[in-house]
Amino acid sequence: MSNYFFIVNPAACRGKGARTGEALKQLARDYGLDFDLQVTSGPKRAIEMARNAIGKFEHIVAVGGDGTINEVVNGIGETGVRLGVIPVGSGNDFVNAIGIPRKLQQSLKTLTGGNTRNLDLGKAGHHYFANGLGIGFDSWVVEQALKVKKLRGSLIYLYSVLRTIYSYSPPIMHLAFSDTVIDDKLFMVTVGNGVSMGGGFKLTPEAIMDDGLFDVNIISELTKPEIYQNLLRVYAGTHTRMKQVTTARTDSISVRSDEGFAAHVDGELISLKLHELDVQLIPKALQVVAPI
Repeated sequence: MSNYFFIVNPAACRGKGARTGEALKQLARDYGLDFDLQVTSGPKRAIEMARNAIGKFEHIVAVGGDGTINEVVNGIGETGVRLGVIPVGSGNDFVNAIGIPRKLQQSLKTLTGGNTRNLDLGKAGHHYFANGLGIGFDSWVVEQALKVKKLRGSLIYLYSVLRTIYSYSPPIMHLAFSDTVIDDKLFMVTVGNGVSMGGGFKLTPEAIMDDGLFDVNIISELTKPEIYQNLLRVYAGTHTRMKQVTTARTDSISVRSDEGFAAHVDGELISLKLHELDVQLIPKALQVVAPI
């Protein structure tokens, strides 16, 4: 069995992924690694590539951002194959949460160091997620962000938030988790395994990725001035003190809505019009090579 299979997203970070892939290929040779490296040809391709590599490689490595990681995670699923990451993306919420260095040489040294963490894995319907699930407003923000071509990182999210504010109408949702039921117009719901989403917005600031529980952040309907007033609080993670915010911890949650709602996993849009979604946590099902 070969040791490393690198899946490179050439489009990551506005084309930086392609350059990183070439540099990685040479660096891996210099290190004398037993590896194969392939480049994705389009969206969702990394899922199939990762799935086909199971049983052939000890490590399947995502070379890209949160979206690439999500695709590789969905290819690996619950098989226990080790996930490696060479960060290239704009947001890097997942790698920041577990401390993988962003520089190529340092992240490769982390990968070859062999330290493995067993992290919790989320599943929303048929979609796995490593970092978080977003429902409502921020899913429409994701849809808007796909149209942004020039900005990077949290600026993409911030710009997309400002574009989405005036068009978004919060639906009535029915949430059920633990012993709690909520029926209300909800601005957004975050089910966090990691701390931040959207390139550093700390939506679930107390989340721990291997504690067997999601951190849930529920924001009820907000006026437009309230959205503007609290953007910086969301970035800092202090929005949890707002009267419109409910927080909880749970290992499963169900969402229903007659009107329909939008949802994304790790910044990858599932749908803009779901009527039901069941979410569960799979304890320590994701093996990730990361600093201890």
